[in-house]
Amino acid sequence: MSRSVGLDRKRSLLLGAGVVGTALAAYGLAMAVDPGALTKAFAGVRWEWFVVAALAYAASQLVAGFVWRAGLSAGGLHGVGRGCALSSHWLARGAAELLPAQLGEGVRLAALRRHPATDEGGCARIAGSVGAFKLVDGLGNLVVAGLLTLVVPLPGPAANVRWVLLAVLLAAALSGALAWRLGVERAKAWLPAPARRALRGATDGAALLGDRRRAMRAFALHGASTAARIVSLAALLLAFGLPPGAALLVFALLVMASLIPISPGGLGVREAALVPALVAAYGLGTDNALAFSLSIQAMVLAVSLIGGLVALAYHHRGVRRARRERVAVPAPA
Repeated sequence: MSRSVGLDRKRSLLLGAGVVGTALAAYGLAMAVDPGALTKAFAGVRWEWFVVAALAYAASQLVAGFVWRAGLSAGGLHGVGRGCALSSHWLARGAAELLPAQLGEGVRLAALRRHPATDEGGCARIAGSVGAFKLVDGLGNLVVAGLLTLVVPLPGPAANVRWVLLAVLLAAALSGALAWRLGVERAKAWLPAPARRALRGATDGAALLGDRRRAMRAFALHGASTAARIVSLAALLLAFGLPPGAALLVFALLVMASLIPISPGGLGVREAALVPALVAAYGLGTDNALAFSLSIQAMVLAVSLIGGLVALAYHHRGVRRARRERVAVPAPA
């Protein structure tokens, strides 16, 4: 018990330090920005490129929804239709822009728990599928960002980003190798019986990770989603008259900022990561860099909320229809 309390205390201290550091960075940025210059930066936006950025981001999330659908099918939840799988993903994306600390994933779980196809597996199976999806998403982002920063030369101090990403990738690889070496069954043996039962459902839901063919398909889809995301960032840079080549650096920094999910949509953390790097690497004004960073939040929030509202209406009807169809099926004799 004392060890658990000590770990919780350390996590709380690290989270508090992260919040304080982000707040100080945000305060420093706010003091360095001229409100008039920031308004001028927004006034010069080319809206046609902003629309292109929004459409590309919507495409990236649509493809990510198919990654989520692949994980559900592999985890034995193939009874969840494509429409309900995609709508639950959009609901989670909308919630993630309004809630901190990955709480949007709770909305994903709650939305699917209402579907009759999840009655047998319960929350544990859905949670396993969520874990597999987040692992594919997180690892895929780290790999893409790491490879891009190695292959594409980044200007000035931004070149140091590659070493941070490589260190994170190395830590992830070592953790994965240790988990593989330990094995799920050996880890289960250390747990009490109720925890083993819950873990059994979760591991069933995360079956995507053990199916090489489906896992490769999921990573390929994730690569397409990432490509659309980078196109979205390049279009948004063009909307502000900034060099589109900075999209690779921006994507890498967004991946790093996502490792500290302490605010809705990464607000504050993203600005603390992006603005100094863009100013140092490309010689941009702080006002232009901050306006661009805030526009990412605005664009993602608008697309996610619109998609979430449409998904909410569809998901409600889809779940009701699935329940009616299950009731209409006669029980076996």
